[in-house]
Amino acid sequence: MKSPHKFLFLFLMISSTCMVMSSSNWLMTWMGLEINMLGFIPLMYLKETTNESETAVKYLIPQSLGSTIFIVSATTSVYLDNLQPLMPIAMCLKLGAAPFHFWFPPVMAGLPLLPAFILLTWQKIAPIFAISSFNPTLMTKVILIASISALWGGIGGMNQTDIRSLLTYSSIAHTGWMLASINSTAPVLITYIMAYILINASVYTSLTTTSTKSHKQLFITKEPYNSLLLAASILSLGGLPPLTGFIMKLLVITYTQASLFIISTLILGAMISLFYYLSLTFSPLMELTKTYLTKSHISKPSLTFLLAQALPLSSLLFHF
Repeated sequence: MKSPHKFLFLFLMISSTCMVMSSSNWLMTWMGLEINMLGFIPLMYLKETTNESETAVKYLIPQSLGSTIFIVSATTSVYLDNLQPLMPIAMCLKLGAAPFHFWFPPVMAGLPLLPAFILLTWQKIAPIFAISSFNPTLMTKVILIASISALWGGIGGMNQTDIRSLLTYSSIAHTGWMLASINSTAPVLITYIMAYILINASVYTSLTTTSTKSHKQLFITKEPYNSLLLAASILSLGGLPPLTGFIMKLLVITYTQASLFIISTLILGAMISLFYYLSLTFSPLMELTKTYLTKSHISKPSLTFLLAQALPLSSLLFHF
């Protein structure tokens, strides 16, 4: 982002998220969501191509629809309580949670890598915290959407060959886990979002050094260390024990107040996601293991990253 105006829109995006998190009424929440959307759309024009313009329109329409449904249901719920359940549905539409995810894969497919990373991570914070401020009676609808998202994210990623599509459906699955963590007795939601952002940041830094999009050529690189870091990040995103992704899922299962059916659906979706992540990384990991065994030493940055994927958040289990 070399243009100075990009920093202005970045500031708007960050400050509007803080505005949503600290708002005390629905009007301020709606204003924060609108500013957040208007701050992110100019950041989508990284290369200023026609494809990015089409992607921006695909993003604008469902986001505007979700904001409209939210403010209409918030204002009319004073007189009609039957319209109040539309508020979490509007937020799930803005999140891209299943079954309201129809706009999410096309938008991710047309974005450059940096705006796609922002959409996967930062743009989820404001709607998630808006949902967490809802009335507890509305959480039954959100928990049902959480189970559908976790299951659909696992199933939808099985037939994908593009790494961006895999990250898209993984984000849908993780959105379900985030929605389930709202209904917990401990601050699991903040921990889950922070860990999810950090794992996606490691995937982003690994993907910036590769130009391929197909998962079959993803680990074909002259730098085996970078391939190992990417494989560890992907497995952590899938929730393989004892990596960070598994620890944060374990926290949700431990502290959420959902029913056994919802928890079983979440676990089933996570197992399906882990299946295709393992099938994606198993063969490259075997080849990279041979490469590491022939080396006399492991670089310190690689060792630090692997420890960061395996050890953080495990100590947090003793503080809840």
